[in-house]
Amino acid sequence: MQITIVRGRAIDPAVHKVCRCLAQNGHTVRLLVWDRQQNLTDTDSLEYTVDRFNLKAPYDKLSAVIYLPFWWMYELYYLLKHHADVIHACDFDTLIPAVLAKILKRTKLCYTIYDFYADNLPTRIPTIIRRMVAGAEKYGIGYTEILFLVDEARYIQVAGANIHNLAYIYNTPPDAHGLSLPVTRDICSRAENLTVFYAGALHEDRGLKQVIAAIDTVPGVELILAGVGSIAGHLEQIPAERKRGIKYLGWLPYEKVIQYSVSADILFAFYNPAIPNNRYASPNKLFEAMMCAKPIIVNDNSSMADIVREENCGLVVPYGDVDAIKGAILMLKNDPALCKRLGENGRKAYETKYSWKIMEERLLEVYGKLDPEQRQVR
Repeated sequence: MQITIVRGRAIDPAVHKVCRCLAQNGHTVRLLVWDRQQNLTDTDSLEYTVDRFNLKAPYDKLSAVIYLPFWWMYELYYLLKHHADVIHACDFDTLIPAVLAKILKRTKLCYTIYDFYADNLPTRIPTIIRRMVAGAEKYGIGYTEILFLVDEARYIQVAGANIHNLAYIYNTPPDAHGLSLPVTRDICSRAENLTVFYAGALHEDRGLKQVIAAIDTVPGVELILAGVGSIAGHLEQIPAERKRGIKYLGWLPYEKVIQYSVSADILFAFYNPAIPNNRYASPNKLFEAMMCAKPIIVNDNSSMADIVREENCGLVVPYGDVDAIKGAILMLKNDPALCKRLGENGRKAYETKYSWKIMEERLLEVYGKLDPEQRQVR
């Protein structure tokens, strides 16, 4: 089949995995992205075609909202211009044009929700606007053949929508064993230090300042941070005397993220549960920890906490509680056997329930139901 996937941001690991899986299994895949940061490079070597909308509009700028209608107009033009048996839209900032293209071209439509748009709007947005956006997204879902969610917990966000077919594809990483990565302990630090690693968005709602405060009082622990975001400047301004146990690496390519994850002792993922999307998030950081056989510390009142408790693959603490974070780090530091056991539990869960290989099989099975040729073979 000819498949066009649409993403309102540059290529990220979640969408790349889907495009690559479909392309490697006989489908012709086009990916249209909004290159908001204008930093998308080296796409010629990919197994699928990448086209881009080149209007600079970072998510944290007003231009991200102002330019949205221009993106929608270009997306609709693109979808009408290029033939596709299936259009696959990702998140609400691609859904409306995709629905219109489906109606006009009588094609099939799939839709993935990585973040429920209405729950991701800034708190200053009036409630009535949030409800209108939520209603529009749920209405658009009614036009889709298949709705993909990245976690069962997210179903509550789309309750009431007319869902024809529903599939869960977790945003899990490919197994590092297939990435040919040089995995060495010395990438982090001296062996006597316990290494805590985080890579991702550096925002206020990720609990990073509280982790720094906790590690400040724990000797023999090194914190390594990577990524970009609103508090990156805060990390760069930490006084020299406090930086002895903190390393900030800036942005890292994904393979480097996995390399550091494998070499670290502990990973963590904190998401402020006051934000609805955070409560229902199962970020790839969680599954990266499982894949790398590392214990992870997460916050309570989240989908992450439910998985960690079910699989016994880490520790759960209240969000923003510095003393609890410190206690969790000390518990793992002082009990290497526990640290190892939690990591092994996560790895077992990854292999049996959450691996990308399992997600690929699920994705291909669902797409097979949309393919007339496969249906005839059956």
